Amino acid sequence: MSNLKPCRLCLQPHKLCRSHIVPEFLYQILYDDAHRFIELTDVRKGVAKQPQKGHREHLLCSGCEGKINRFEKHARRLFVDELPPLIPRSKCIRQHPRIDYSLAKLFFLSVLWRASVSSLSIFKHVSLGPHEEKIRAMLERGDAGGVLEYPVAVHSLFMNGEHFRDFMAEPTFMRVEGRLCYRLVLMGFVVLIYVDKVPIRGAYVRMAMAPDRPFETYQTELREFKFLAAVWDTACRTKTNLHP
Repeated sequence: MSNLKPCRLCLQPHKLCRSHIVPEFLYQILYDDAHRFIELTDVRKGVAKQPQKGHREHLLCSGCEGKINRFEKHARRLFVDELPPLIPRSKCIRQHPRIDYSLAKLFFLSVLWRASVSSLSIFKHVSLGPHEEKIRAMLERGDAGGVLEYPVAVHSLFMNGEHFRDFMAEPTFMRVEGRLCYRLVLMGFVVLIYVDKVPIRGAYVRMAMAPDRPFETYQTELREFKFLAAVWDTACRTKTNLHP
């Protein structure tokens, strides 16, 4: 019994799995021939490394791995399917009818929550505080909540007019009208998750995932994300100095 530890999701003592913080399928497009990928591990300094696996930690029991896997299995289609065309009379909005609000939102929340409970240094900028327990309970129940409960907005990341998939970065945060917002850069998408007791409003509500309308992504050039533009240049210079 000494090897049993509390699962971070169900809180019950179990033998824990080596859980991915970010799902392995999100790294696959980044791997080179030696099964390595370029990873931006310090957004402020543009530090890049070449690990050979995604990040793992003993966090979840096998049962809770199964719960999380259900969210991942559904959300995977967003990352592997071709982008649908822009909707009529729009220069940036796409609708993804195959994506379910509840499962996709729980997937994004699960990545953020795992980053918060992780002790790995690459996730040091994610600290959910009292929201950590609230999101844990939502994940365990499979309850995605309403549009204003941890709102999520998803941007498709483009560079020079092309969907830019081969880029990952550590999670970071910013303030939007005083509200805390975490940023996940996941294989061609930038996911914004608002974690604040003060609800978002106006255009931010219209851009957030909602249960009563189709899931939408918003095409955005990398240069429009100021937190990514400069560090991408630095990371590119760093990448050229990495040994093959």
